[in-house]
Amino acid sequence: MSLRAAPAGFGALLFFAAAALAAPASAPLPDRELVVGVFEAPPWAMKAPDGQWRGLTVDLWKEIASDLKLRYRFREALPDAIMDAISQGKVDTAAGPFTMTLARERRMDFTHSYETSGVGIAVRRTGDEDRWLAVVEALSTPTAWRLYIGVAVLTFLAGAVLWLLERRRNAMFSGDTLRGLGSGFWWAGVTTVGVGYGDKVPITFGGRLVALFWMFVSLILITALTAFVTAKLALAEFGRIHDFAGLRGTVSASVEGSTATELLRRKQLSYRLYPSSPDALAALLRGDVKAVVHGDLILRYYAERDPQKRIDVLGAFDPQNLAFPLPDGSPYRDPFNAALRRIMAGSRWEGLKDRYLGEEVGAMGR
Repeated sequence: MSLRAAPAGFGALLFFAAAALAAPASAPLPDRELVVGVFEAPPWAMKAPDGQWRGLTVDLWKEIASDLKLRYRFREALPDAIMDAISQGKVDTAAGPFTMTLARERRMDFTHSYETSGVGIAVRRTGDEDRWLAVVEALSTPTAWRLYIGVAVLTFLAGAVLWLLERRRNAMFSGDTLRGLGSGFWWAGVTTVGVGYGDKVPITFGGRLVALFWMFVSLILITALTAFVTAKLALAEFGRIHDFAGLRGTVSASVEGSTATELLRRKQLSYRLYPSSPDALAALLRGDVKAVVHGDLILRYYAERDPQKRIDVLGAFDPQNLAFPLPDGSPYRDPFNAALRRIMAGSRWEGLKDRYLGEEVGAMGR
């Protein structure tokens, strides 16, 4: 049978066989010790008292190194310094919670993602005492005091005008000036809050006109005062921080080198930087800041381990993919990806997540 008469499938088979023969064999990995950047970021990377590193990403890296039979050593540094060293080719990769962002991908390469993590907002858990303090603070603002004083002054003026009109013909408003003004103020007050108590009523034409006018005015005043107090109470009880909109007008904390700072800058929110997650959370518990904005799984890790359970973590905003950073053109990218696929296809990765995050927190990241 001639080649021209061969089936099309046979021709395709010959093509792929020839391509496979022509394709260069994958180059062996360099036989050298890799430098792996690392920094404290529980539960992803933690340094034990004996100097050994462990954690979710660190142990995943150890699985990759074991799978590929690689030699390596850890180099501890700050996250920004690690990323600079990787982009310059001085460090081979990093075993920490690094997210793939557009700005970073302009400088370096990444493996496939091994986890998705969002930005969390940690706030102080509110107890009954804190709620009452928030209510008192909400009802004691300068605006609140101006409103209270305004209502009191208008009530006094209404009572004084009624007294001037009624004092000569109405025994209910007679007596000396102080007593008469007191009666007028009492009438205006009970009319404001209860549309009259009934013990004092105007009898003159002018007094009744003032009373009718004051009823309409007091209705408006009480409606406005009730709406103001209700709004303040709702703000104190339910207006606590629930998302990034609630951070406006407050100062938050974040961690140096965290991608959460990029999100805070984009949203034009005020924040302070701290060297580590524990430092930022300590500032939150002291009351120096209103919230901590950082990786949600990291914040949940610390919140779960706080013995007094003083921290709530809100949401997982702006989810991003975590991956191992690499210098551009690194020969390790494809081998790392192949090892990641093998590890994550089995049960080892889920076992690591349960070990470091606990089943409940780990399930949030799945």
